[in-house]
Amino acid sequence: MPPRLPLRAISTPLAGLRYTSSSSTSKSALFTPKAGQAGPSSSNTATPIPKPSSPASTSTTNDPKGKAKSGPQPIPPLPRPLGITTPPSSANKTWSQRKQELLDDDRHKAKRKALVKEATQGYFHDYNRAKGVGGGKLWIAPNVLIREDKALYFPDISGKSLLGQEAHTTDLLRGKITLVSVIATRLSEEHEQSFTQPVLEDFAGHPEFNFVQINHQENKLKSFLVSFFISSLKRTIAEDRWGNYLISSGEWSPMDITNPLGIDNKLLGYVYLIDQNLKVRWGGCGTASPEEAQALRRATAVLLGRIKGGSEVEQPKE
Repeated sequence: MPPRLPLRAISTPLAGLRYTSSSSTSKSALFTPKAGQAGPSSSNTATPIPKPSSPASTSTTNDPKGKAKSGPQPIPPLPRPLGITTPPSSANKTWSQRKQELLDDDRHKAKRKALVKEATQGYFHDYNRAKGVGGGKLWIAPNVLIREDKALYFPDISGKSLLGQEAHTTDLLRGKITLVSVIATRLSEEHEQSFTQPVLEDFAGHPEFNFVQINHQENKLKSFLVSFFISSLKRTIAEDRWGNYLISSGEWSPMDITNPLGIDNKLLGYVYLIDQNLKVRWGGCGTASPEEAQALRRATAVLLGRIKGGSEVEQPKE
């Protein structure tokens, strides 16, 4: 028969028993009170358990910058001058120039960076961005001309004109004030017209004014299909502008063309104002706001008034 427990042991409540453990010592060493904070009391008063934070405070804390983001972000202004640092040339590159490009570490780094960026983006990346704020507009065009000493050069882009001849932008732009547009889709054509239509109404026919359109088709199949619609393009474009409408095929170099010109979304339309020295003095993308369209008209008028041998042009009224 098992031994009987004393009656006192059975009647003593469990809450009255005191237990000593080594864990109490370790906890007091880990949770040291801060300066100005009372230490653990020797009484049996229980320490209050902190309540879980609310969802609002959790979202604010999880923000890496400590600021809650609310609503769409504004479109930034043009952050830098567009173009390349060296004057372009329409001449074929020599073997020494090609060899130098092959051995250039900066070019290889830029190419790897472009490949990584393309691999990490989804197939519909540009389409999703075009659905965003302002139709995916990348920047707000400047209100004034880019200073000549800060402006960069427009790169040489080759293509076949509607006349069926190979042409280079360097030869078409030199010596004139040129409005250049880069289009690839029907949406980009609408963007282009929002910028160029007011300028063409003001300065079309001016002897020192030029308008060049570049239809870039990176996909070979699309480029092949565009060649079948040349006759329809000729019906929609004035005959005196056939030589200034270029169809450029193939992928453009990220280091030589797309990155310098700020072409980060292939669905958008891009417009550039080039002076007689092949420098990019103004740039816009996406759909033009009334302020941007007016700024382009003023900038074109200023350059036409400054060009050597050109007559003074009255600036359009606000």
